[in-house]
Amino acid sequence: MKSLFKTLLASSALAAATASAAPVISISFDPNAEADFLALLNGPTVVENFDSLGGSPVYGVDDHHSWESKSVSYVTNVGTFTLVEAGQTTDGNVHNDELMIESADTGEDGREILSNYAGDLWLDSNDAKKVEWSLSAPLSGYFNAFGFYLADPSDVSANLTLTFADGSSSVSATTFYKLPNASLGYVTVISDKNIVGATLTFLNTTKNDGWGIDDVTVGNVPEPGTLLLMGLGLLGLGAARRRLAA
Repeated sequence: MKSLFKTLLASSALAAATASAAPVISISFDPNAEADFLALLNGPTVVENFDSLGGSPVYGVDDHHSWESKSVSYVTNVGTFTLVEAGQTTDGNVHNDELMIESADTGEDGREILSNYAGDLWLDSNDAKKVEWSLSAPLSGYFNAFGFYLADPSDVSANLTLTFADGSSSVSATTFYKLPNASLGYVTVISDKNIVGATLTFLNTTKNDGWGIDDVTVGNVPEPGTLLLMGLGLLGLGAARRRLAA
């Protein structure tokens, strides 16, 4: 608990707003955040690393003209990601109305931190203002928690707000401008009910600030109500993490 209190003191660049009841959402920059979350899980999990979603690579003159694949929406193991409101078209940003799958080879300044090995892909917002993630088919069954890496938010001009809504309640967490380039956080949502059928919305305040996500894990936290009452859904807000490329 001491480490949790210390990390909360370091949260001036972040704000998390939660209702008095579950669910709880957090964005942590503590290097142990993913391990802490995975240690809470019990039973089967569903994972998505986006590595299978490439296959149509374009290698252009720079990262704005390069991608592993592009689409308005991607159906994944953990549901569907859809670009709802496009970002900017300046600075040579092409296909601004589509999400992209990226790699260390195609690049996106600051998001390459998500790529740790050859063929390690991530989902990139392509500077979209609004993206929605529907935790829907093929995801099925009962799950009450998920976590994922979030790279490079709020380093150019935007505040990025993540809002989780399950039809009966909603909670939000925000990263505020200006975070360092290539910052790497870990987002967690823990609920006391099934998260299948819920949505997570990514909303930027401007149209020229991108982010990427990778390594999504959906699972179950035993006795989530107890954890939520204790505030353990907040898995730390601390120093920025850097994952070394393989």
